[in-house]
Amino acid sequence: MSQSSTAAPPSRRRKRKDSREAILHAAERIVARHGPASLTLESAAAEANVSKGGLFYHFRSKEVLLQEMIRRALRQLGEEREKVADSLSCERNATMKAHIIGTLRHLEGQQPVLAAVIAAIANDPKLVDPMRESFKDDFQALCSNLSLSMEDTAILFLASQGLLLLELLHLSFLTPSQIRKVTERMLQQVERLG
Repeated sequence: MSQSSTAAPPSRRRKRKDSREAILHAAERIVARHGPASLTLESAAAEANVSKGGLFYHFRSKEVLLQEMIRRALRQLGEEREKVADSLSCERNATMKAHIIGTLRHLEGQQPVLAAVIAAIANDPKLVDPMRESFKDDFQALCSNLSLSMEDTAILFLASQGLLLLELLHLSFLTPSQIRKVTERMLQQVERLG
């Protein structure tokens, strides 16, 4: 018996991954354009130009699709922070600086999608669990990797997340220029406290 009968060929795996990404991207576009209430499995399949069966292969329910959208958004935020951390690797408390700068950059580039995901969470409180775990893990990692006290780390972490969440929930009263100034002051605090 050949190996191909037990595992999909690379081209088929790539096609499955591509269709999964297309579905996620389509769902994000729908939610960003029309809000979370407009997202259905049918609308995601149509927007991604896949069959409903193809969608069910990857996502068995709307809840699973929304959970993966949140995980993807958190992954993208983490990747942005990692890029910044790599460029700051020689600096003291680079992890905290990367957290602050990466959050700001992500906010500037991803607001419509993340705002829609946050709104989706409001419709189903269980969807908050991956975000809560991500925040907890991020905070614990920062505490273990910094020369800052837990309290100072918490203040900077909460300020960074607060900026992000206020923007995502469309509750911010700060202009983009003011947000940048606040971010700069947070980075100065990291230097001063470290």
